[in-house]
Amino acid sequence: MFDRSSTHYWLGRFAIGVALLIAAGLGLVARVLPVRDSLGLISLAAGLYGFRLAYTSIGPFLRAHNYRQLTQKQWNEAAQAAFARASLPRRVFYLLVAVAEADGPIQPGERELVRRFLLERFGDPVHADEIQSWEMRPLPVQDRVGLAARIANGLDEHELDTLFCWCALVTFADGRFRQDEHAALHDVATGLGIPGPRARMLFHLARAQFLAGDSGRQRQGEPQRPAGARADALAVLGLPLDATAEQIRRRHRELVRRFHPDAQPNLGEVAQREARERFHAIQRAYEVLTS
Repeated sequence: MFDRSSTHYWLGRFAIGVALLIAAGLGLVARVLPVRDSLGLISLAAGLYGFRLAYTSIGPFLRAHNYRQLTQKQWNEAAQAAFARASLPRRVFYLLVAVAEADGPIQPGERELVRRFLLERFGDPVHADEIQSWEMRPLPVQDRVGLAARIANGLDEHELDTLFCWCALVTFADGRFRQDEHAALHDVATGLGIPGPRARMLFHLARAQFLAGDSGRQRQGEPQRPAGARADALAVLGLPLDATAEQIRRRHRELVRRFHPDAQPNLGEVAQREARERFHAIQRAYEVLTS
């Protein structure tokens, strides 16, 4: 059984992909196989597969390589044991609570949102009684970077995007967004291995989701604000207010490729639906700016 959290696994996968790509380019695949390949289709398929192997290994390799640096703070035995025993939903609970506590003790509204997040997103594996027991036994660490990095181990890139958006939605729960919450999201992005520009993009997509009332908790009595204003649409696309039409088109093409929704097996069906919602938010913002 290969350890997918190891740098050796991803480096080996990258090397195999590059080797296949070179072999296909030099025509070695066709020479080795006993089947005639006059059209070169087998070589083409081998090259494409090699490219896919190599390309999809880069991100996981970098995350695995940075894992030690991101988790350099030592946790005490109790924290290590609690995290080792925890299921993925419980680990996500630890992270959401750590973000909610960035601006002080967790408030009832934030606690309720975290509970609802877990019950809605993980379904049958999580029950209200379980969450209450987790609340009674919090994780005794203040290392948000290390916590996020440990959770990221084993999730794919699209699931990391979703997890960051969940953390952003928690910061909106009390209707305010303060500097200490910004610092908390920066820590989470660092731990998850999400670059700054992408984190800002996800932040604005989560904000659009919150204002639309899809998963965020609206402040009582606050009307839902339309996401159709030009400034809001530009923020969703991560562009300045003076962006040109060409910049808007180029960014839209980039984001459609980057945020096209894929299956998220570890985080469940709700995470997949939210990925589609982020994709649709990008499309709506583009329509606003080009209509």
